[in-house]
This record gives sequence, structure tokens and C-alpha cells, in this order.
Amino acid sequence: MGFLENFEKGLERLVTGAFTKTFKSDLQSIEIASAIKNEMDAKSSILDRDRILAPNSFRVRLSTPDFERMAVLGQPLIAELTESVTRHAKKQGFQFGAALVITLAQDGTLPIGRIEVASQTQEVKVQWTPVLDVAGKRYLLSKSRNVVGRDASADIQIDDKGLSRNHFEVVWDGKNAGVRDLKSTNGTKVSGRAITEIGIKGDTVINAGHSEFVFRVIAKSVPNE
Repeated sequence: MGFLENFEKGLERLVTGAFTKTFKSDLQSIEIASAIKNEMDAKSSILDRDRILAPNSFRVRLSTPDFERMAVLGQPLIAELTESVTRHAKKQGFQFGAALVITLAQDGTLPIGRIEVASQTQEVKVQWTPVLDVAGKRYLLSKSRNVVGRDASADIQIDDKGLSRNHFEVVWDGKNAGVRDLKSTNGTKVSGRAITEIGIKGDTVINAGHSEFVFRVIAKSVPNE
């Protein structure tokens, strides 16, 4: 329901009012978004407990009358659909291996109001990359051991007087991650609990000093050789 409500607030103001006044069709723009969402949910692949890869390319087939009517709305419709589907993917914890693409196509065999959606996951190599988000900045965790602190010697230096010079480290073996406190003065908390060391998964919150860090594992496409 949240997805539909958010979609209506944005897209319906732009599209539905003019659409329903101008055209007589059973098809509503919001139904296209719902069809794409259903296709995404059905075709997403669970790679492990914390990582779900969703299709990134969606081709929406419409009857000739519906296609012609939607074509009048042009790029603003595609932009709103893309934004709404992206929000849905984020809410569901889905990730894309490549840029999201939505296209509309005409199919003279379809009856008015019918929507057919086909999806595809672009054939790219996906590398799962750990990052640490803090204060609106994203830091790539490029080593097996990544030290966080306020000193210049730390791999990730944060200007926070509540942090020790080398406060904690995030370890990554290519699949699993963990956090280890480095005998800091004020301690390190994971999901609100003080820790010495602990395994973590995607979207785990780490509190240290006066800062909040969020550990994530994101999908990055790797060029085919």
C-alpha cells in the first residue's frame, strides 16, 4: 500500500487526471507500475541471505490504443515509473546489476487495458562491494581490514572528537563481514549493543563516537573481459 500511495502522489498528479479526462480506457497509469513491480518481485534472484538481484530491464507491451495514449505523456511518464520502481526495489532490499531501463512497446494483438511485462537481467558480471555510509558520504571498504578513526593513519578518517585515533575496524573476506573494536576509549556499538567483535550483515548500524555508520553491500557491475 505504501508503494501505491507514494506512486499516486507523484505520478497521478502528472498523468492520471489528464489521462482520465482525455481518454476512455480501462487502463490506468498506476497499473503499469504495479505490473512492473509484480514482474520484479517474481523474477528477483536471492543470491544469499542479504543480497537479492532484481531484473534491470523491463519492456511493457500495451494495446495500440493504450500505447498511443501513453506515448502522449512521453518521457515524464518513464521518469516517474523509473523513480517509483526504484523506490520499490529499495524498500524490498533489491539491487540492480546495471542501470534500470523501462520501455513501452505497442502490441496490436493485445486488448485495450491489457499489460504484458517482460524483464531481463543485463548480462554483466556483478561484484558485491562493501561500503560504509556516514554523514552523507560513502566509503569503499577496499581492504580485508578497514580501520576507522579520527587519526590520519586510519583507512577511513572521520572528524569526530568522540572517536579514538583508531576506533574500530570492519573486516571483509569477500562474502562475510564483521566489526572489531580496537580498544577504543568510548567503545563501539552494533545495532545499539556494545561489542568487542561481531559478525554483521548488510544495513547494519554501527555507532562510534558521535557518528552513526551504516554498513552495506552493494552490487557493482564489472566490465566483461
